[in-house]
Amino acid sequence: MTTKRKWTAQEKLAIVLDGLKSRPIKEICREYGISETQYYRWRDQAIEGMKNGFRDKRQKHNRSWEAERDRLLKLIGKQQLIIDLQKKISGAY
Repeated sequence: MTTKRKWTAQEKLAIVLDGLKSRPIKEICREYGISETQYYRWRDQAIEGMKNGFRDKRQKHNRSWEAERDRLLKLIGKQQLIIDLQKKISGAY
């Protein structure tokens, strides 16, 4: 019974890069003992990781800032309603 080999991230990246150097994929897969499906899955994961690396970090930060701003504005609105009700009840309005 054979056990499946666990590939490290660095090994997967090396195999994917080897394929991107215009070497035949079949040859690479045969050399490393992996299927072409596995190679393409790793390639797609590597490309997705590169996309994530190039995303604009400021947009994520801005979105979280906007969400916090919205939360605080709602809180201020609720507090203002409480203050208005307290004034109305005490007759200060």
